[in-house]
Amino acid sequence: MKDIKFRAWHHPENKMYYRGYQKWLHVLLCEDDRGENDGRGRPVKRARYADCTLLESTGMLDKNHKEVYEGDIVRIHYKGKEFVDVVDSVPDMFGSRKLHPLAALLKKHGIPGSPENLDTEVLGNEYENPRFNF
Repeated sequence: MKDIKFRAWHHPENKMYYRGYQKWLHVLLCEDDRGENDGRGRPVKRARYADCTLLESTGMLDKNHKEVYEGDIVRIHYKGKEFVDVVDSVPDMFGSRKLHPLAALLKKHGIPGSPENLDTEVLGNEYENPRFNF
């Protein structure tokens, strides 16, 4: 089973946090700890659930070794096809059904199954880069 990680968009600040942890009554927002805390982040504030959008990691790294999350704007090259689009929800959060983490996005662009060797690059995300307007 894969680690399930979230980052969090905090609406009141219009800010993306490196990690967002779901607690009983709040979301714990964390800044990047640059590996000092095993990549879990440095807690900086608590926020109401209503003020946050949690974005799940796909478990994939792009060609620059950047983790791909829901809401990321990605450029994908595969067998002569190229497209730019936004990553939708992760279809198989626990990895039990063996679905490709970008299954819906790939299907939308006519790429069937779970292809290997996708050339994927994160260009930004739909929250911090609204100019991509999909």
